[in-house]
Amino acid sequence: MILYPDSYLFSEENQLELNGQVIHHQHAWLLSIGDEELDLMFENGWRRAGNIFYRYSYDTHEDITTGAGPLQVLPLRIPVNNFTLTKSQSKIWRKNENFHWNLIAGRPTDAHHELFLLHRERFERNVPDSIFDFISTTHESLPTRGLILDVYDGEKLIATSLIDHTPKSMSSIYAMFHPDYGAYSLGVYTMLLEIYSCRQLGKAFYYPGFAHHESSFYDYKKRFNGLEWLDWKGTMDWLPYERLKEKTERG
Repeated sequence: MILYPDSYLFSEENQLELNGQVIHHQHAWLLSIGDEELDLMFENGWRRAGNIFYRYSYDTHEDITTGAGPLQVLPLRIPVNNFTLTKSQSKIWRKNENFHWNLIAGRPTDAHHELFLLHRERFERNVPDSIFDFISTTHESLPTRGLILDVYDGEKLIATSLIDHTPKSMSSIYAMFHPDYGAYSLGVYTMLLEIYSCRQLGKAFYYPGFAHHESSFYDYKKRFNGLEWLDWKGTMDWLPYERLKEKTERG
């Protein structure tokens, strides 16, 4: 593991407070990372964008669609054996059964870049510049062993998910879909395909990325059975998402 010299941490000795909330913020630049180290980072709330690995408990950016912020961050994961389809997810699965898909180790093609440019037109805030805002140019090998999941309507690429994986886990980095297919819930569908692939490949955990404690653009990630969230306070335990909902309802 190679750490960039400017890696930093708001630790207990040097913590930042915002609106009464303690922010845990850490990032590192890694040229490469092994499977065991990557699994450990996933388990401790880390994500990545290109060669930048990061974790934070409070998001000071505005929400993509609502403009709300700052927001409390919820790292999420699903123990694959605990997952079952909801009724709405079963409908999505059946609705998309005429599409075909594949999962490969590789680098983005021109078709992926074209899809990215179409997908980003959905956003008015925090619009990404390039697909390489999220992955490296050597996605299949460095800094992790990256995968690409593609969904096709005939010969037409309509959805893509960029993925990290180890023998133990799979982690979604970024998903995009063709705007003409908004009625097919392709963001949810690619997540279902990733969970299915985890089962087929014998992986224990699926990490769909961050959501927020408050309502935000990422709420669709919180509608999966078996979901767990990382509690930043105390022992950094992964807890059933239902416990968070119960706590919120009690006030």
